[in-house]
Amino acid sequence: MSLSSQFMWSGARISCVFLTVVCVTCPELGASALDAATNIDIGTNEIGASPAEFELPPLGNGKQGLWTVVRDATAKAGLAIEQAGVQTTEDRFPLAIWKTASLKNAEISVRLKAVGGKSDQGGGVAVRLRTPENYYLVQLDALRDRVLFSLVSNGASEEIAGVDADIASHTWHTLAVRTKDDEFVVSLDGIWMFTAFDKTLSQAGRIALWTEGDSLTRFDSITITPLPASEERY
Repeated sequence: MSLSSQFMWSGARISCVFLTVVCVTCPELGASALDAATNIDIGTNEIGASPAEFELPPLGNGKQGLWTVVRDATAKAGLAIEQAGVQTTEDRFPLAIWKTASLKNAEISVRLKAVGGKSDQGGGVAVRLRTPENYYLVQLDALRDRVLFSLVSNGASEEIAGVDADIASHTWHTLAVRTKDDEFVVSLDGIWMFTAFDKTLSQAGRIALWTEGDSLTRFDSITITPLPASEERY
């Protein structure tokens, strides 16, 4: 499927990424219930359990993403959320959708590291998720050393913007994105990478962690900051 002519991006290419991700599980979700920055506390979960703060939609064909809390001495709280590399159907990727709020304009950051996978290594965050098959995606690809911003529509992913970046496996990286109306500012480890523009998904959506293929990925230090009401334009 080819990119729509609506897709635009700045064209700037720098080897750094700052990530924010927001996902929506249904089109009717309203504006954010948050007033200030929220840090998701992974440490309140039991080791070996699914992360309580997230919904885990099925992948199809009876499969379920294997999202569990694991011990990791290199994580900030000594714990991380891990997705164990479940192979997916053609139109479904493993998602862990944050239960708390729906956002349109926000800044979201997450630390993640790729720890395994033969065909894929990496992960990211979904923003303005309408359904498990429809959302924006910001991701790190550790095998190809790329940072990408894509539109996932009916399960098919189409790249809007992407740049080369130094992404090491078995190393924590901070991915962040600032979403404001049709503008998406993406950074890696605190350094701006690119600014992309798209108007396809203009409504609020929920936040989700994302992986693909056989990638084994860990996440920690998840922060969601809604933009002030004065910056919202509906």
